Amino acid sequence: MSKKKTPPKKAAPSKSSAKAKNVAKKPVKAASKPASKKPQPPKAAPKPVKKPAPKPVKKAAKPAPKAAKKPVQAKKAPAPVKKAAVPPAKKVAPTAAKAPAPAKKAVKPAPQPAAKPLPKPAPTPTPAAKAPAPKPAVAAAVPAPQPAPAPVVEAPAPAPAPPPKPEPVKSAAKSSAPAPGPTKSGALFYDSHMHTPLCKHAWGEPEEYAQQAIKAGLKGIIFTCHAPMPNGFWPTVRMSESEFDTYVALVQRAAAAYKGKLHVCLGIESEWFPGYEDYIRQLHERVEFDYVLGAVHWQAKEYLAKFESGTIENFRRIYFDHLAKSAETGLYDCLAHPDLVKNYHPDSWCFAIIKNSVATCLDRIAATGVAMELNTSGLNKSYSEMNPGNEMLRMMAERKIPIVVGSDAHRAQRVGEHFVTALNNLTEAGYEHVSYFQKRQRIDLKISDVLASLKKAADHNA
Repeated sequence: MSKKKTPPKKAAPSKSSAKAKNVAKKPVKAASKPASKKPQPPKAAPKPVKKPAPKPVKKAAKPAPKAAKKPVQAKKAPAPVKKAAVPPAKKVAPTAAKAPAPAKKAVKPAPQPAAKPLPKPAPTPTPAAKAPAPKPAVAAAVPAPQPAPAPVVEAPAPAPAPPPKPEPVKSAAKSSAPAPGPTKSGALFYDSHMHTPLCKHAWGEPEEYAQQAIKAGLKGIIFTCHAPMPNGFWPTVRMSESEFDTYVALVQRAAAAYKGKLHVCLGIESEWFPGYEDYIRQLHERVEFDYVLGAVHWQAKEYLAKFESGTIENFRRIYFDHLAKSAETGLYDCLAHPDLVKNYHPDSWCFAIIKNSVATCLDRIAATGVAMELNTSGLNKSYSEMNPGNEMLRMMAERKIPIVVGSDAHRAQRVGEHFVTALNNLTEAGYEHVSYFQKRQRIDLKISDVLASLKKAADHNA
């Protein structure tokens, strides 16, 4: 360094001070030029400009004759450029880390082995987390489609969702459930109560019932044949335990035959009898029903033997109490023919005598949210009146108990029978909506819309 300082002292007397000043100004320009020639490190440029500025002031003698060699001095500036080489390395990291922004934890080991570790992580995939490090963009999306070892644990999460979907497909009535809107023919409503020959007191195949439903202007039907019961309970009017699967198959067969023409659904008329609740609950879980219709049949020999005592009115009061109890079990969506007991000694039926008892039972039923049925087949029974009668129907409307209409057809020609009359009775009683069930969920429709749809669809199918 001492040798370099001696030459400027000898050169100082040979040149004028004015030229020396001009020379001092020129190197400043020379220092600014290399900065403009090398815009690559724009951020580091200001730092080297400050450093070369004081150095050329002392070495102004040599740069005067050799202005072209000053870029050589500017090469000393690249020394800081080497320091600036660190930022380009940082730029290389972001190029590979554009995707790993979410995976910064894996990026920390990556910049240390810069370029060499890229080939190395492939042969050493022992840690499953390091394998995705070289491919961060894929690592986020790969675990689902390419779960070799570890993602298999993540796969079961979506796996349980699909299994329940195919199960309901087994019940044809539920898998093909249409929207609540009308069909092309204008059909909108369902007949929610009918039987099959398995109950031993009905006639006709399910397909015959379906054909009649189309003529009646209905959108769908729900079969509700009498459920089996344990211990030989009233066996002459219901399917046996061994026939339950046959019943399900019959309904599914009709549903397949009329797919696209009529919606055929699976339901059950499920008996209520005290002490049999556990059996009934298990029965309801054997298959996915669209509709579970609860029923108290006073005609059963077992029922008469246990509860027929005292006066006729007392027996009827017991019946209505049991009707409310059946609703309170939570086992049923709706209660069938709710005043069926008026056919017990029909000549003596007088609703006024037991009206207060009925009102109390209706209050209990209303509290459960369970629907009740307007059964049109009552017109064919010994006491010729729909079940329930109009006075009880008004009491139900006052309590806002949902209402479902069913024909209780035991013959195909009675599907949809007296529905227009039934809907008019509902309107007179104070109802504005009528309901049916799908997947055990109630669907409400305006009575005015249902009446219009029955007429339109019947005309269309005539």
